[in-house]
Amino acid sequence: MRYYSTSKNTSPVTLKEAVIKGLAADNGLFMPERIETFDPNFFEHIQNLSFQEIAFEVAKKFFGEDVGEDSLKEIVYDTLQFDCPVVKVSDNIYSLELFHGPTLAFKDVGARFMARLLNYFLAG
Repeated sequence: MRYYSTSKNTSPVTLKEAVIKGLAADNGLFMPERIETFDPNFFEHIQNLSFQEIAFEVAKKFFGEDVGEDSLKEIVYDTLQFDCPVVKVSDNIYSLELFHGPTLAFKDVGARFMARLLNYFLAG
């Protein structure tokens, strides 16, 4: 899959280029050219999946063309070695708590994932 800059002043790049560069040359963020949809069956059974299984299925939609399934699963499961509970805030409002990782900050999810993805590309 190709990734474009949100500033739209540069040519699309590969996932590897986007991960290694971090930001586009025009200081935009990289976004996938398309976002794959899920089969409705996924949502009908989502309550039976673990947090890691859900994250892996989502990651496959964005990165599955560029990262082998076994490697991607390892990256996701290694990143999410801690629970991120969904907490009810009020009626029909819930919050996904991303601060239960090793540094007690939301970056334990995003930064850990990106670091492992970067390592995947640099190693291979």
